[in-house]
Amino acid sequence: MHKHKLRSLAARAAAVGAVAFSAALIVGSGAGASVPNDPPGGATPVPPHFYNGNVEGIRDTGSDTTIFMMQKIGDLYTGAGLYGCTLNGSAGQTLYNSSDPASATSNEEFYCQSGQNQSTTDVNDNWDRTEVTEGVDDVGSGAGQNQLCGALSTPLPVDFARSSKPAGSACSTMVETGYAKDAVEVVDYPIDANDSFGVAKEAPYNAINGGVIGDLTSGWLPGDPTSCTAAGTCTGTGLTDMDNTGSVDSVAYRLWCVQGGTGAAAQITDWGALTNLGPSLRVVNASLSSTSSTVTTPHALPINYSNPTSPVAGVTVGDAVSGTGIPSGDTVASVGTSSFTLAHDPTSSGTSDLTITIPNTLPVGDGMAVGVPVELMGVNTASGTEATYTSFAQSGTSNTGCSSNMDLNAMTDPNPATATGDNSGQHIGLENNSAQMAQYAATDEANDPASMAAEVNSMLYIEARGVFNTDPYAAAATIGGQTFSGNVLEANGVSATVPNMLSNKYPLARTLFNIYNSATIRASTGGFLNWICDSGVNFPKNVDNSTGSNFDTELTTIINGQFGFVRLSDTSEPPAGFIPTPGDNLPSPDNSCAATLPVTTTSGSSTITLTSGAKFPVDIVNAGGLQSSSFGQNVVISNSNFPAGTTVVSGAGTSTLTLSASATQSGTGVATVFYGVPSVTSVANSQS
Repeated sequence: MHKHKLRSLAARAAAVGAVAFSAALIVGSGAGASVPNDPPGGATPVPPHFYNGNVEGIRDTGSDTTIFMMQKIGDLYTGAGLYGCTLNGSAGQTLYNSSDPASATSNEEFYCQSGQNQSTTDVNDNWDRTEVTEGVDDVGSGAGQNQLCGALSTPLPVDFARSSKPAGSACSTMVETGYAKDAVEVVDYPIDANDSFGVAKEAPYNAINGGVIGDLTSGWLPGDPTSCTAAGTCTGTGLTDMDNTGSVDSVAYRLWCVQGGTGAAAQITDWGALTNLGPSLRVVNASLSSTSSTVTTPHALPINYSNPTSPVAGVTVGDAVSGTGIPSGDTVASVGTSSFTLAHDPTSSGTSDLTITIPNTLPVGDGMAVGVPVELMGVNTASGTEATYTSFAQSGTSNTGCSSNMDLNAMTDPNPATATGDNSGQHIGLENNSAQMAQYAATDEANDPASMAAEVNSMLYIEARGVFNTDPYAAAATIGGQTFSGNVLEANGVSATVPNMLSNKYPLARTLFNIYNSATIRASTGGFLNWICDSGVNFPKNVDNSTGSNFDTELTTIINGQFGFVRLSDTSEPPAGFIPTPGDNLPSPDNSCAATLPVTTTSGSSTITLTSGAKFPVDIVNAGGLQSSSFGQNVVISNSNFPAGTTVVSGAGTSTLTLSASATQSGTGVATVFYGVPSVTSVANSQS
């Protein structure tokens, strides 16, 4: 262990009060300029950087949605340390942090020197030379939060949690810094198995339409030509939307959260329920007898469904019937559960695929089964992606079918011949990696690409929008050397566009967080999280001498360009029409990268105080005179007790702030967002 990790806490505490520091913020100079002074901080670090002159390593763990992006961001920040402080190299040198012990040979390179900045020193981008690493143990947003709070063991320390879902209940001291916007999407894979690979030879697909299977998601039904997708002649209705109506009859709830049941709230297990909706209703493998007008069906007929939101009748008396063995012009004379009678006896006996022309189109989910199973790919239950979709599929707070996880109905191997040993359990994959769908299918369907393709075509999967849009491998399935791209469904009729995500109108919009524990956060961690959230209002990031680009531009490129998310910063205000909680019932703020502090307001007064009685952070007012195109020299505050557009006039670093407008009402502990101020305003451990 490094010697500086063993320093006496008592010695640190004694030294903290003896050090004076400047509250003025340093205006960052481009690398290559002279920087004559040390940055604020030292023994008493100040936001937003919390510089203490100590070289540290920090580590995160949690979401695999953001691990690769955070690796890039962590590498960028670590690389910025190349232009950091001048480290001590021998005994007797003056250190930046007077709480550190006198430099000794064993402590070389552990601390920053004072007054020794070089021409390339960058005081705004990792001056302390912090090193960032990503953890992979117990992957998942929930696991990361539990490790952060000490509720789950971890082999290595966790300084903050990557999370694609809000903070849970592992501890009450978790604080979210939401630095990007994303969405969860339901994905299917349009594959014409027959056209691509021929006749399916493995169960259960070899028994469906003689193993000749087209694209289910486009509305192919047994009896249709497999080319119907291109020709537009599929009998069924293509699946384009996944709905959650807020009740037990929603499609999402019936697919993921219900087991068994009858009627309009029954579990959906067959593709026909999603696509065989009429008005040309396909009846597969109906049994006919030339001596009886009764026709029996292997699947229940949709009859007078009592769907509370869409009451639509199914097969009714008088509906036209056609198909092999059916007299021309014949109609339904009476209807049973899994049988109906014709006005005339069939002309032949045997099984036949029939068409009943009903007077309407049935709601998605209420169609007639055709014998093709819907396969739901399971997802790691500790993941934020799973948590987001579980809450959406839950269909409302009063229902509990998916309370434990969304893998209740996750698929197993549909082929009895291979559903043995390790392959007999549920198929649960990592989040955001649809390539695993094809890997499971390859195990299930042995060496028959046509059956593999049919299995993948029958699957539904959930995936992060950013990953799907930027990672071709994670957005495709490869079978027999051919790659098939996924197709994204709408949710409640809304697509996951950037405006719909930012306003939370898309019901599966979510915020990507780095979550810290306010009871344990270290100065080095606070500085890194603020660096991500900063938009340049308080301090401008400098030029990366390895690329010639500004560090902030590179940060935006990583989040938006390389990984397909939408960056949020400390100046990100919710747009007009913003919905605080989207349809998945999980809050998804746009402004949690900005500092939020509880304040006390007095009606008619333009001054506020912190409810805790402490002093306001020194970085609330842009004392360095820095400019922002939208925020000017003062920081805009946001709470319901002040008029819109209220700004801070003065008082940073003191116990009272003076604002540009008077409060309209009094309040205590009023959560106030200070736009332009990055989220972390204080740390629990100032010396590491």
